[in-house]
Amino acid sequence: TEDDVYCRCLSRTLCHTATPVTVGFYAPCGHRLETLLAKVNAFMREEMARREAAELLCGHRKPRSPHGWGLLVALWLLAFYEPVVTEGHLRRKNLEFIFIRFSAWEFEGCDKLWAGLVTTLCQNIRQHFGALPLSVFHVLGSRPRFASGFSQREWILKKGTCLRLWGLLLVLAVGVAILLVALLVPGIKEHHALKVVGSAVASLSGSSLVLGALSILKNFLVSEKKKIERLTNSERFAGQLGFMSKIRGEVEVLVDFLAFMEVFERRRLRVVLEITSLDLCYPEKVAGVFNAMATLLSDANAPFIFVLAVDPSVIVPCLEQTGCMKGLADNGYLYLNRAVTLPFSIPEMGARSRLRSVEAAIQTREDLMYRIIAGNVAKT
Repeated sequence: TEDDVYCRCLSRTLCHTATPVTVGFYAPCGHRLETLLAKVNAFMREEMARREAAELLCGHRKPRSPHGWGLLVALWLLAFYEPVVTEGHLRRKNLEFIFIRFSAWEFEGCDKLWAGLVTTLCQNIRQHFGALPLSVFHVLGSRPRFASGFSQREWILKKGTCLRLWGLLLVLAVGVAILLVALLVPGIKEHHALKVVGSAVASLSGSSLVLGALSILKNFLVSEKKKIERLTNSERFAGQLGFMSKIRGEVEVLVDFLAFMEVFERRRLRVVLEITSLDLCYPEKVAGVFNAMATLLSDANAPFIFVLAVDPSVIVPCLEQTGCMKGLADNGYLYLNRAVTLPFSIPEMGARSRLRSVEAAIQTREDLMYRIIAGNVAKT
């Protein structure tokens, strides 16, 4: 159909465009937007599979994931190695798209709609990779650095971390040995000084290891979503200048973690955040979502692709009613063009697309369920 042609063109563009980028996906009908987004996702998955197969045919190493045995490898690298972005990594063509759907209408009832966008992003990335790798990265991980030359070495041992760990273990072993000697060796049991020294040395070294483990456990139990919710609920902190800086700090950790996982998985990662139902919200909350997008796009290395699926004829009057239009002559289209990097307008529905929509409308519930099952088989 005509819609297939438009969606395939957009999907190929998104596979080549630099990130971060905001795509204005403009179509006049809300129900049609959902169908078009599904087509774009399907075409991007096809391109992802094609590139993966092409990389394997070229003899490159097979990609890996942080699940199963790969989880142990990821945790080992997180703790003791620093990733390096090499020239070979920059030449990789295989991609993995992480699709996240944000329906603004679901968060319409909250006071801070933009916080729902950030928490949805953090929560989905945490679910995709797992809570444990992200928790360990908060404590021990490091952002990849670029190679100094054309070396293909992607992992460098963190000597400082290893020395500190071995030092703590050595001190702990010495403290335990002194304590055992003071408790078990005849003739020395009466010397309380050795018991105090041994217990103190063992306690100090052991407490450092326990504190590190507790930090990982804390990040494992308290997700980024809960941290941001606490910040937004804190009246004491919300009025301070560092509020958005704190939110941006959480996003930067997320971006660094994605950069680490790119090197680990041996593929390029792209987070596709689809924003829908924004034209059903109140004007001030629509402007808040644009502010949240600006916060997430402030990092030039962020692998984010925002697909703003809206009807411009509805969004523009909403923007013109808010205070964000000052200085732009009250022109909502100027503000929208400033926020959107790549505008993509879908023309009116063609004859073939209309016929396909009619066929889908008269299908029974069983037919629709069969399409879902067939689609799941195709994805696997």
